[in-house]
Amino acid sequence: MATNAAAPPNGTTPLTTALAAMRGEVTQEIRRQIIEGELRPGERLVERSVAERLGVSRSPVREALQVLIFEGFLVAETPRKVAVRRWSRRDVENLFEVREALEPAVTALAARRATSEDVGRLTRLLDETHSATDETVLHRLSADFHDVVTEIAANEQLHLLMQTIQGRMRWLMQQNEDWSRLMEEHAILVQLIATHSEAAAREFALAHVKHSCALALASLFPCD
Repeated sequence: MATNAAAPPNGTTPLTTALAAMRGEVTQEIRRQIIEGELRPGERLVERSVAERLGVSRSPVREALQVLIFEGFLVAETPRKVAVRRWSRRDVENLFEVREALEPAVTALAARRATSEDVGRLTRLLDETHSATDETVLHRLSADFHDVVTEIAANEQLHLLMQTIQGRMRWLMQQNEDWSRLMEEHAILVQLIATHSEAAAREFALAHVKHSCALALASLFPCD
């Protein structure tokens, strides 16, 4: 008698794995379009239209929209109407308050634990940023810089907390166009991390976040 093949772990099958991968790709692509401004605040997302545009079935789109509603990128204005979230001034201030609470701690830990290889990664990112000319690339590299600092901090719980706002912060970073000052501040952060100056890194990270907040608010709400 032929024996049955062993069941995949956790009840997964190649089909469910493929569906999960497709959902993840669709989620990532819609998130990217929001972050990079291809989808504007208030713009409606119709499940069928999104599926046709991305060349996928409606099922992964439906699931992706639910994920992005949970992440705060989309809002369900009615059961059948999903739109890109419009950010209020208070929404932006709330996000930056969270960043003010977390990022100085992350940067101080990075200063404590950074190796020469870690500093090399940050330095290479700075060099790439200086060489970039496309604004989309500049924004991505700026956000990547903060992600690498979080990795260097090597604190799993802080990393998880930062991930909950990572996508929304990437969108807010799109509003920063003061590139010369931004790169100067990143260079100072690299120097403080490289010299393991924990207290100074914490203090400067807080100032950096406050400056980023002021730029974002001025860009998003110029008449306030």
